Amino acid sequence: MKEAHSGPLKIAGYVRVSTDKQDISPEVQRAALEREALLKGYELTLVEELAVSAATVTKRPLMQQLLAALKAGSFDGLMVAKLDRLSRSMEDGTRILADSQRQGWRIICLDLGVDTATVMGAGLFNMALNFAEIERKLIGKRTSEAMKQKAADGQHMGRVSVLPHTVMLRIHDLHRGGLSLRQIAELLEAEQVPTARGGRWHASTVRSVLSSVTLQRLLNDSSIAPREAIEA
Repeated sequence: MKEAHSGPLKIAGYVRVSTDKQDISPEVQRAALEREALLKGYELTLVEELAVSAATVTKRPLMQQLLAALKAGSFDGLMVAKLDRLSRSMEDGTRILADSQRQGWRIICLDLGVDTATVMGAGLFNMALNFAEIERKLIGKRTSEAMKQKAADGQHMGRVSVLPHTVMLRIHDLHRGGLSLRQIAELLEAEQVPTARGGRWHASTVRSVLSSVTLQRLLNDSSIAPREAIEA
């Protein structure tokens, strides 16, 4: 690590929030970082990166800038409220740890209570990365097995369609009437009919509707109202 110096340590506090609803809120992260900085006397600079993926640090521009600033010596360390705010990847985490040790700055992870400036802290950080990687793989395996079981049971998988049934039935009728997938897409685009996801209509989009479980259920369900009533 760097030579001891006078004055408070300059610490970059990294706050990350993705689109995952299970995320710890930015307010909670900020409060934890500010509390620790006050307790330890750090000179804290907060960096917030919102609505970004945890998959890899290479897809987080502010984190990349922060790592460059740490390498340049602008900060003495990087602090996060939770390990997964920094990385959920063992590969990324171990690379960041190795960089910090080579470049002379520390990682402070509040939920683990570790500071990698010490040998014990670096060891615990590395151990936590290993356990996090194992947990991630186990969760992925369980999720995959559950999806396979649901598919085997005939349950619908994937995104739930929000396309109105009337639009789905119309697409079916247009295709049955002889229009190609491309022609149907062009017609719906011309009429400014929104897709289920709010994007543009393409032949592939129309094909997805025609092959959807929801449409098949509409066509097979004898309990639905007559077509004329649905389209009224």
